[in-house]
Amino acid sequence: MRRAEKVRRRAVPSDPLSHDWERGSERGRRTVLPLVVSLIAVGIFGALCLYHYQLPGLYYDEAFDVVPSMQILHGDPVQLARGVGIHIFGHSFPVMTGDYWGSVSTYAVLPLFWLLGVGVLPVRLWPILAGMLAVLLTYVAGKRIYGPWIGAGAAVFLAVFPSYIFWSRVGIYVISHIVAITLGIMLAFLRWRETGHRRWLFMATLLTGIGLWTKLLFVWFLIAVPAAYVLLLLADWLSDDGRAWVSLDAFARRVWCRFRADVPLAGAADIGAALAGFLLGAWPVFYYNLVSRGSWLVFRANLFHTEKGTNNFALWSNVKIEADAMRVLLDGGYFWFYGGIYTNPLYPWVAGLSTLGLLLLVHRVPCLRGYRRATVFFLAFVFVIFILSCFTVSILGATHLVILLPIPQLFVAACAIFGARWLRERAGAANLRASIGAVVLILLLFVPLLTKDLWVDMRYHQALARTGGYSSFSSAIYSLADYLQANDITRPYALDWGFKNNLMIITDGRVTPLEIYGSTYEPGPDFERALRTALSTGSPTFIAHTEEASTVPRLDDFKRIVAQSGKQPVLERTINQLDGKPVFYVFGVR
Repeated sequence: MRRAEKVRRRAVPSDPLSHDWERGSERGRRTVLPLVVSLIAVGIFGALCLYHYQLPGLYYDEAFDVVPSMQILHGDPVQLARGVGIHIFGHSFPVMTGDYWGSVSTYAVLPLFWLLGVGVLPVRLWPILAGMLAVLLTYVAGKRIYGPWIGAGAAVFLAVFPSYIFWSRVGIYVISHIVAITLGIMLAFLRWRETGHRRWLFMATLLTGIGLWTKLLFVWFLIAVPAAYVLLLLADWLSDDGRAWVSLDAFARRVWCRFRADVPLAGAADIGAALAGFLLGAWPVFYYNLVSRGSWLVFRANLFHTEKGTNNFALWSNVKIEADAMRVLLDGGYFWFYGGIYTNPLYPWVAGLSTLGLLLLVHRVPCLRGYRRATVFFLAFVFVIFILSCFTVSILGATHLVILLPIPQLFVAACAIFGARWLRERAGAANLRASIGAVVLILLLFVPLLTKDLWVDMRYHQALARTGGYSSFSSAIYSLADYLQANDITRPYALDWGFKNNLMIITDGRVTPLEIYGSTYEPGPDFERALRTALSTGSPTFIAHTEEASTVPRLDDFKRIVAQSGKQPVLERTINQLDGKPVFYVFGVR
């Protein structure tokens, strides 16, 4: 009887609903688990950024963008770049905070000031939140282009990446939220290409305009995308499918067909939507320059030699500087002013070898060739941005390369997971040795890189807790603000750069230093004139960095001019950083 029952059970077809449930469960494991991993990565990134969020000290340039936010909130007169703004009902609103950086952060921080009050937390919360969004968008972009686990792996890499963590903590100065903007542009463009819905094209170009408004350096993106696409078409021609491009006419037809497939504009309506989105996002830039020509004047003045000493035509020298900047971006060794330099020397090597490995995989493995064009485009984008970074209106440096994130993280994750997949398929999916080898390959790329990055993160946090930051990043700025407020010193004279904006934000506008150091590195006639005027005002207070920490030295000339005026400088207070090293002086005169 039991034997007959077993035979009948085997003969009865299985329930199709159970198969659907099993397939759904498998799909869930493939998509939900990577999403959960990515959300955990977002939380880890937020925790690493918000830990001791007030360290290092609020930086002058970091506070520059949000002084107008505080002034708008309080209804005070707003500082406007070149006097250009929008004037409504007796109130002024900035369109740019400088000749080549916009006021996106000004308006992003304004609601945080209203909600949390003026201070360091809302200033740093804005770029940290943008960074958390970028980590999540890294997963979404990686999932759409390469697959869910590659997206999750790249999100995890970005979440613990020292350069991105510590640049996000002072993110307004670095413009770190540009990573979220570029990822948003890419995802909106891909969504439009898939669905044909014009709103996604509008969103992509709107974000592009906002990127330009964020900082004019975003023009690199506007150049790099079409340039990278041209390089992609060249790579298509050199690849196997380029053999059919035998004549000039055939080549032109093939390029046009490929372009129509990649950028499926449906006519004038799509072009109009794209143009409207870009103009809406970038109109503050155009308005500012129509009124003042500020950006053009800066560009013209710094075309050959910048005011900060960079020769834009010393190409080979600039290439070497930017190559080292790329290394610094990847190994995390930028943050000397935190109290030490800690690096992950594995990262440049792993990123470089992973890029080569991924290129080989997507060109040589048939099942991975569908990822070739995306990989080549990303690599071409990196190359063009690197070349453009050798030209500047200010200085060369690693912070200008933040726009490349998270491409290195995507390449490392893709190489590891695609390489593991290829190894399993080559040896047979059922081969236990191949499966173990695939897992080992992933672990060899993921674990050392993540472990070393976390070690670097920990060491930088320890250095910050010990020193509070050095020089213009010193947390002693908070002690200086407390001293000035406690002694009712609301209008001290700043003898050198690095005091006004950050003290205004820390004290909610109660302390507003008067900058008298002039416009040149060495003391000039404007400094002496301003100092003599200050000395005639009764009992002025002067604040300065120590000789070692100053970026524009004025102390010797200050003492000389005070003595010539028949007065004597009195050191009223020395402000030390957390490790006891002096960083600020407060002077009176008698």
